[in-house]
Amino acid sequence: MFTRRHIRIKVMQAVYALHKDPEQSFTAVRKKFDKQLLAAYDLYFVMYALLIAIHKRAIERFEIKNKQEHRERSTLDISPNFVENKFLQFLGAHPFLNEKIKKKRIKNWELHFDYVDQLIEAMEKAPFYTHYLEQETNWSADCAFVVALYKEIIAPNDTLFDYLEDQNLSWADDFSLVNTFIVKQIKKIKPNQSSSLVFPFPEDQKEEKEFGKQLLKKTVSKREELENEIEGKTPNWEADRIAQLDWVLLQLGISELLYFESIPPKVTLNEYLEIAKDYSTPKSNIFINGVLDKLVKEYSVTNRMKKSGRGLKE
Repeated sequence: MFTRRHIRIKVMQAVYALHKDPEQSFTAVRKKFDKQLLAAYDLYFVMYALLIAIHKRAIERFEIKNKQEHRERSTLDISPNFVENKFLQFLGAHPFLNEKIKKKRIKNWELHFDYVDQLIEAMEKAPFYTHYLEQETNWSADCAFVVALYKEIIAPNDTLFDYLEDQNLSWADDFSLVNTFIVKQIKKIKPNQSSSLVFPFPEDQKEEKEFGKQLLKKTVSKREELENEIEGKTPNWEADRIAQLDWVLLQLGISELLYFESIPPKVTLNEYLEIAKDYSTPKSNIFINGVLDKLVKEYSVTNRMKKSGRGLKE
């Protein structure tokens, strides 16, 4: 589930936290880094629990509607198509998924069902919902509907995002990653085959986690050397004028250039350029790219940058 960029962001946050509070031990920072990685897996199950909760809430409303004769149609009326959605029924009956939700004590949507109601209301106003009501449904149509629900209603919902960020600050960075992963999964799941929903586990990504741990360790242990590398490479910028986050990004980038033989320099430059765009000041990406590009050229001439295997790729 994790991408290398996501790992880099988590390391960036850990190193930045250490810069802000130097009294922290490396062990404490490392534990926090590990905890933040695990938090993404919790969010994964929280989001699947949300889909189940939306369906369950819709069924409750549908049953209430059927019991009330001559009731005027309201924005909370739910179509039988949605109630009988085969994919959502599949999730609601999935043994391992529901066991995980229970074991992790995920009760966000039972305790805060107003978010579920808001999503249902938004769904009913969407054109894809109207189109779905008019369809003859099957597994393929039901899956396509859930993908649309996720991409058009759930993922872009700012209120939901703010709520999740309040629950766990780390989830703000994980939200997009988890959403993309779930949408891809939905498209691959086969009817009535619980095994086709392949769950991600931390132990499945040992290589990515090890990369993050080594990047964190190298950057922290070599901090003084890395800062010396930056000296004289920041024209028109005094050290105290450089944003602290930019210092961190430069140290991470230099650490990769010098100590990670299998990572091509171009990949390192592109990754920290994009991270700077998302997390730092408006012109930080230009500044960081300029410094790292200058160092790549210098290291190539002095033969200080040892690359092998994949790291030799341009």
